[in-house]
Amino acid sequence: MIIRRIPMNALQKGVYSILSTKQTTPVYDDVPEDAILPYITLGSFTCKQVGSKTTDISDISLQIHIWSEYEGKKEVNEIANDVVAVLTSWPIDLSAEGFEVMLQDVDFFEAFPAEESGFHGVITLTAKIQNLGG
Repeated sequence: MIIRRIPMNALQKGVYSILSTKQTTPVYDDVPEDAILPYITLGSFTCKQVGSKTTDISDISLQIHIWSEYEGKKEVNEIANDVVAVLTSWPIDLSAEGFEVMLQDVDFFEAFPAEESGFHGVITLTAKIQNLGG
């Protein structure tokens, strides 16, 4: 029997690490009160077990939010382009947590005016992650 684990904390840590080192917009899981726009936050996720009796594999989606006070789409689109380039060019390393990212890609990007002012973008990262134990 295999012991199943949910890879969400490991994935969030890996995404935070790669985005913080490979592009210049600040990234937060919990936004500090003194944060200055633009910035990126890690948002909602899904995690579905797709393995078998002998493998622990999860299909994951993770939303990455881009926040800007610029009233047009330009700044959000430029940041999204950088984020998508990072997420599709460098592997997310979860080996220290006992997981392996088997596949990673960007499924979706949307941008829209924020409720009060500025613009807001959402990128959906998808991944297939295997629990290697640990």
